[in-house]
Amino acid sequence: MASAKEQFRFARTNEILARQLIAPAPRVASILEIGCGEGHQSEHLSKLCRQLTGIDVVAAAVERATMRVPGVEWVVGDIAAQDWVNRGRRFDIVTACEVLSLFHDIPATLRLMSRLANACLVTYFGGERDTVEQYLRAMPVAGRDSFSFGGVTWTVVWWRSTNTHE
Repeated sequence: MASAKEQFRFARTNEILARQLIAPAPRVASILEIGCGEGHQSEHLSKLCRQLTGIDVVAAAVERATMRVPGVEWVVGDIAAQDWVNRGRRFDIVTACEVLSLFHDIPATLRLMSRLANACLVTYFGGERDTVEQYLRAMPVAGRDSFSFGGVTWTVVWWRSTNTHE
């Protein structure tokens, strides 16, 4: 994750988030990072918000993330099983970077993301394209972008939530 390629990916994702979903403000109040892993991307996302919440199903990864990026609200578990999901908690932005293809019900995950946030962003690459793209094409997205490094191309898709209920 410290490679030039991964650092480029993290930086480009932040640039797109800042330009498309945060500007003209320099930061938002809150971001939820689904699939935070060991917190490598969290280091970058935390610069874009006052409060970052990272969630992952792998407890050991979240434990390492806690050491990597202090001050983040770290959660271990399935996003859909969190009690705050049904209590109406909302975030300014929800991200799912390179993890959407791991969900058993991608459409339900996309709906949940929209329910939890004012804006959402997903990224994917390579073999994930076939799994993820079909569901994103069915959504009213606000925009798409892509970037490449070392023969790998990532696709970034974002949308604003029309779900306003708490």
